[in-house]
Amino acid sequence: MKKLSKNLLLVIGLSLAGASAAQAQQEGAGSDGIWSLEEAVNYARIHNLQVRQAKFNVEANDAIYTQSRFARLPSVNSSSSYSINTGTNIDPATYDLRTQTTRSSSLNANASLPLFMGFQLVNTVKQNALELQASQQDLLSAQNDITIQIVTAYLNILFANELINTSTLQRDLTNQQLDRTRVLFRAGSVAENAVLDLESQLATDELNLINAQNQRDISRLTLKQTLNLPAIAEFQIEIPEIPEPDQSPVLVEPGTVYEVALQTLPAIKAADIRVISAAKAIDIARGSYFPRLSVSAGVNTFYSSRSYLYGDAETTITGYNRQLVGYLDESRTQPFSLYIPQTQVNMPFLDYSLPDQFRDNIGRQVAVSLQIPIFNGFQTRTNVARAKIAQNNSKLNADVARNNLLQTIEQAYVDAVAAQRRYVAAKQQITAAEKNYRNAELRLNAGVINTIEFNTVANTFRSAQSSLIQAKYEYAFKLKVLDFYQGKDISF
Repeated sequence: MKKLSKNLLLVIGLSLAGASAAQAQQEGAGSDGIWSLEEAVNYARIHNLQVRQAKFNVEANDAIYTQSRFARLPSVNSSSSYSINTGTNIDPATYDLRTQTTRSSSLNANASLPLFMGFQLVNTVKQNALELQASQQDLLSAQNDITIQIVTAYLNILFANELINTSTLQRDLTNQQLDRTRVLFRAGSVAENAVLDLESQLATDELNLINAQNQRDISRLTLKQTLNLPAIAEFQIEIPEIPEPDQSPVLVEPGTVYEVALQTLPAIKAADIRVISAAKAIDIARGSYFPRLSVSAGVNTFYSSRSYLYGDAETTITGYNRQLVGYLDESRTQPFSLYIPQTQVNMPFLDYSLPDQFRDNIGRQVAVSLQIPIFNGFQTRTNVARAKIAQNNSKLNADVARNNLLQTIEQAYVDAVAAQRRYVAAKQQITAAEKNYRNAELRLNAGVINTIEFNTVANTFRSAQSSLIQAKYEYAFKLKVLDFYQGKDISF
């Protein structure tokens, strides 16, 4: 049962992976499921992981820029609390010290508005806007970098396919020669070592074919990984016609390509924008030298279970007090007294509800705050100095980016010219080597030369073929690099 469950999960996983791969193929490749270079580039510019990270960085900088704009608006906050105090505590309503349980609650709301912050808020908005623009250029730069990677992997696959075709042809020729030599050996016309030499050469040709196939599979896997496709996905590329180097000479000088790239390359634009952003960072740091002015306002109220109201006074007679007033006769034998009532005033407690207390206990306040910096341990001066160093570093980074760009273009141009020259030379070499190979094949069959001499001529022919293919694809790649820096579409 466990084995069946595991097998079922495996089938489901492979099905889901196949569905994902099929969807990716449908989104990128054409209806025939074969990827052209243009389709691979367009797909990678959207789905590659590094490109997607650059997109998230743009979104993060956009959020930072938006927040810096909102920082200039008033901030409004409110709070509330409810507490139960037992034992000795201070009544928040009367501030009397009481030893009993008291329930209390409060509501507060306040607002503040920065009026002047040394231009730091304004400069922060400007700097964040520049950082957003720089991250957008970084996204384009990431897409450009992935384009170069796609072109490299794509041409590596084409190069490996050429090697496979050449290796297959050489293997078949060696195999045919081995069959003829075996016939001659059985007839007694050649020695056995001739057969053994060709068998060794056939094994070498098989190894060369396997190496070419491995190189193609590795290049294909690299391209799939760059496209962020599953490794198990079926993957085929379109085989375009690669122009011969001697038919497409390099026309554009590296200086011209460099001037065009300076105006269009996102990496250069991002470096220049960050130089301006660094200047805004200096303005932000200098803002700490200025006073800060802000205004605030608030309202609050509270409730206490010990707060109460008095009702109407009630007077009650609790008794009478006899008071001597005088005497009715002169001999003071007949006293005269009055009975004065004794009263008690009662003040009844009324329920003081929470809404009533909140309404009656409202307090309001308005404040203006002015902060004048006098001395802060040279912190502001240090921050300004650090900002200036960062600006110089950003200028240096821009110069480094320009220098790297010029070196890359010059190297691509020199490599393209060198590859073109190698191709012309290799083409002449392969013409001569092929004639020599055909001649050696006839002489081997006639018994004029031995297999060792024949293999030496054959290896020269194979080396010439490999050099021709390598020069052809190296030239094609460098030419695409130059086209890329000129802003041209990357396609065959």
